[in-house]
Amino acid sequence: MTTLTIAKADWAHHAGLLSEIRHRVFVDEQGVPEALELDEFDSLASHWLARIEDKVIGTARMLDGGAIGRMAVLKPYRGKGVGKALINAIIKEAKTRQYPAVELGAQTHAIAFYETAGFRVKGPRFMDAGIAHQHMYLQLTSDAPLGFNVDPGLRANPAQGVLELCKNGRWELRIFSHSLEPALFANAEFIRCIYEFAHRHQDSKVFLMICEERPLRETHHPLVELSRQYRHILQLRTLSIDYTVNADEYFVVSDEDHLITYPHQSEIAQILSSDDEAIARQYRMKFDQLWRHAAEPRSLKPFY
Repeated sequence: MTTLTIAKADWAHHAGLLSEIRHRVFVDEQGVPEALELDEFDSLASHWLARIEDKVIGTARMLDGGAIGRMAVLKPYRGKGVGKALINAIIKEAKTRQYPAVELGAQTHAIAFYETAGFRVKGPRFMDAGIAHQHMYLQLTSDAPLGFNVDPGLRANPAQGVLELCKNGRWELRIFSHSLEPALFANAEFIRCIYEFAHRHQDSKVFLMICEERPLRETHHPLVELSRQYRHILQLRTLSIDYTVNADEYFVVSDEDHLITYPHQSEIAQILSSDDEAIARQYRMKFDQLWRHAAEPRSLKPFY
């Protein structure tokens, strides 16, 4: 194979080249609906083109924050280091931007490829455009992101940390989780705390947003029962699947000044905290934006 080059591309000037490669791989080869292949993020993302001489043979993109996607290499050039060169270029850019991590949704046949680049599996597999995918991430820094704290006590007892955050709340709590992880949100002391918080003021509100209803159908969860009894105070919604696939972390925000985050329900030990009001406010805004795409849980209605 002759000289391979990887270069950044701009959607405004290279949309034709980028979309042609992706169309050939995703639409023609894999049967992805064309309406799903292009999205509103293309004009906002950073893109890369792989070339051999003047021939474009591959592409990928990264959104602000480090979400990698649309990795496509033409079939005759696979297994020749093109994908590796693309992912290395993106990782280099992410490090330049000082992103703490990058993540992606890998088609399951490509998991081993991304593992060789250092990515780790994160959470359960999911379907996207009719194709099985796996969340994966690559930690780029060993330290917590700017404004966050790595608290050994919190990591040793995450449930106690969440409890203390809720106890110190005044007006509003926002909880975004996979399915109200029992290790954090189902113990008796936490339920009592939420009950007391909800009755602390007449304007107190607790917003519960989940990604997956199934675990809550299979077992009794006291927080679901509490929300059923006090629906005017504790509101429970399920986030649309169109948005859960891009959920990169879960978090609890107390008012606008305290925050706890964790990367996945199976990785609660990686929990971080922040008392930075600006960061907490950003997460509150993120929650409120997602909340607009959430609805009352359909499959929990017999229990809700």
